[in-house]
Amino acid sequence: MTQLAYPQDIKPLTSLRFIAAFWVLLYHFKDHLGLNLGQWGLVADGYLGVDLFFTLSGFILAHVYLTSVEGGRFGYGGFLKNRIARVYPMHLAALAAMIVLFAGASVLGAGVGSPDAFKLSDLPAHIFMLHAWGTTSAVGWNFPSWSISAEWAAYLLFPLVAALVVKAQRWSGAFALGAIALCVASFWGLSNLHQVLPGVGRDFSQMTAQIGALRILPSFLLGVALYAFGRTHAAPKSWAWPIALVSAGWIVTVTMLNWWEGLVWFGLAGLLYGLAETSRHGVDAPMGGRTFVFLGAASYALYMIHLPIDIVWFHTLERFGVTETSDLALRIGAVAGVFVVSIIASVFAYLWLEEPARKWIRRSKFSLPSFRGARSANPEPRGS
Repeated sequence: MTQLAYPQDIKPLTSLRFIAAFWVLLYHFKDHLGLNLGQWGLVADGYLGVDLFFTLSGFILAHVYLTSVEGGRFGYGGFLKNRIARVYPMHLAALAAMIVLFAGASVLGAGVGSPDAFKLSDLPAHIFMLHAWGTTSAVGWNFPSWSISAEWAAYLLFPLVAALVVKAQRWSGAFALGAIALCVASFWGLSNLHQVLPGVGRDFSQMTAQIGALRILPSFLLGVALYAFGRTHAAPKSWAWPIALVSAGWIVTVTMLNWWEGLVWFGLAGLLYGLAETSRHGVDAPMGGRTFVFLGAASYALYMIHLPIDIVWFHTLERFGVTETSDLALRIGAVAGVFVVSIIASVFAYLWLEEPARKWIRRSKFSLPSFRGARSANPEPRGS
């Protein structure tokens, strides 16, 4: 086993969360005001930022809990309580914002999207984070939250995934390669699933409400497997940044040259491993800087609230006459503005809602049964 362990808080991976969220926002905002941002492959493939989130989640949870799983000290109840504290308050707040927005728009006679996306009958599935488990017929309400439903499925399965990785620790390198191969194979399989099940989306980016819980599992497994490999296989210090930069370059190359998107997974895996190595060796600047890390910590709020901001922002601009025929500089400024507003709003949501609610839930006496062992005493790094 390597003698140089990862630090408790792997700051570059927290910062990477902001990059992943920003990548998704580029994808979601690409069609506004006729700027044709989707002509750039990196933007058009921004939906893969969600899969980067999924892989990051597996890596960080393994960093926090894998040792307790190995030692028989993993407490499932405490783990799920921490997961609820992490995702549920912001999910519920963003869902409430969309309900208020929908109700207000209905009263004013203004539309906010397809009526099929705002079915009252779908609300229970959204409230209980089951809407990416095949329980709804379409993506609805706060659309991005499908990935939180998928995350919830991965959290419930984490003990099984972790136990599998622990049993394969002796072959951690081969297991990590196998996990990458599984991600690539699942990308191909899900992209072609419509040929067997016509009711699902025709491409990987649409694997959301229908089977989003399936989409997360290979990426999540990859994150756990990468951590299991990395904790026993440290790269030389001089290799850390080259691994990260070459991997990032690979992602840009695949997307900008419109190669098959499944190849991106090799870059995502290398990027996580390389950035974790920069933290292990203490050479993580600038990704370990305070501002970047803070934005990464607030990235979950950014991801969750950007849809209501999107709707309000662009509907307001339309009322003021800003359309696809407006001056190019005005349109560029308008699209840039929604990013600025979303980031600022996410900072306030993180500081005033997400973090206080998380701390309150963790301090509360509410508990879930732990089926084996005691609750893990491992403190969770920021952003986990």
